[in-house]
Amino acid sequence: MIIVKMNNTTVECNIAASELREIGLTPESVVNGEMRSVPFMAQLNREVGEQLDYNPENEVLMMSKNMMADGSVRIFAVKMNNDDIQKAADRIRSAANSILEAMKQDKVEEVKAQSGKNKGIALNAMISGVSDTINKIYLQDEDAQGEPQEATSRPAMDYARYMAEFDTLDDCIRFCRVIRKLPIEDSALYKHKGYFYLSAGLHTTDDREVFSLRKTGLEYAASLVVNSPAEMHLAESGDCVIKEHAIEHLAQMDEKG
Repeated sequence: MIIVKMNNTTVECNIAASELREIGLTPESVVNGEMRSVPFMAQLNREVGEQLDYNPENEVLMMSKNMMADGSVRIFAVKMNNDDIQKAADRIRSAANSILEAMKQDKVEEVKAQSGKNKGIALNAMISGVSDTINKIYLQDEDAQGEPQEATSRPAMDYARYMAEFDTLDDCIRFCRVIRKLPIEDSALYKHKGYFYLSAGLHTTDDREVFSLRKTGLEYAASLVVNSPAEMHLAESGDCVIKEHAIEHLAQMDEKG
């Protein structure tokens, strides 16, 4: 997730579709505000609030969510006080007039008159123009934008659940010895149909720690999944071998012991 602080009132967030899939979401679920996207949006609200020094007592935080052509999601977050609200109201009136102008029947007829590929291009251009106009309602005046103040890259979620499958207990022990120093909050070991499954919750905003866990998984685990619904099924149907602090216990075990 790329977070760009445009100025003291505006933050732009860009999240790739692949990153959303890794945390069990889709671009549509975020844009449409589905229930499963609530934890992600709550974390994003906290992050944006800190970036903008947001005061909920006398300010509001507005968010505009858009799905891009490549499947990524772009979110604009704008902090607004009373003066900003008045300016936004003025922009809304101006935008409404612009939208009405763009959607006049003669403009629609021009789109309908096109054929083949050109019809789609013309329609997309019309819709994009309307979307850009709507987005400007929440953005501050262009003169106040300037160059971005800060750009950072962070995982889409600071907490994610990983589940690794192992053919043997020895492979699982080796895996745990490598990752034992990572900021893992909880872990458990299960056995199901002859295979071992290790579930763990990683809490970090450091991409290097996420990469280290995944790299180790590729080396020792038969598979490694993130935020998978299968973990709930495993907890219900599998045999729990180590209920708590599994990684610490396994890292201290002897192989083939």
